[in-house]
Amino acid sequence: MSDLSATVPANDDPRNTSSYRAARALVIILGVFIALAFIALIVGFVVRLTGHSNKPQSVADVPQIYQLKEGARIVGMEADSGHVILRIRTDQGDEIVIVDDASGRVVSRIIAPK
Repeated sequence: MSDLSATVPANDDPRNTSSYRAARALVIILGVFIALAFIALIVGFVVRLTGHSNKPQSVADVPQIYQLKEGARIVGMEADSGHVILRIRTDQGDEIVIVDDASGRVVSRIIAPK
């Protein structure tokens, strides 16, 4: 007959070994990490979708109001790559004003006197 001393006896349960318990604990821990990552992904998606953020609005984030001078009128307007370009005619001459469309701040102003 053959020598079976290297085999596990028939009455020992392989689930009671330390390597099985370690592998089982690792699978449980990794499963929890996957579930947490999935929840974080869903929360991030919902936050981006709704547009909510935790940072407070600063004064720089509040849209600005650009007011024309007395007697000025807009003779042309064009939108280009996040900016609004205004062509303005005043009593003193013509102006080109470039305004950021997100913040309402004047990015640049070109004045051509008469």
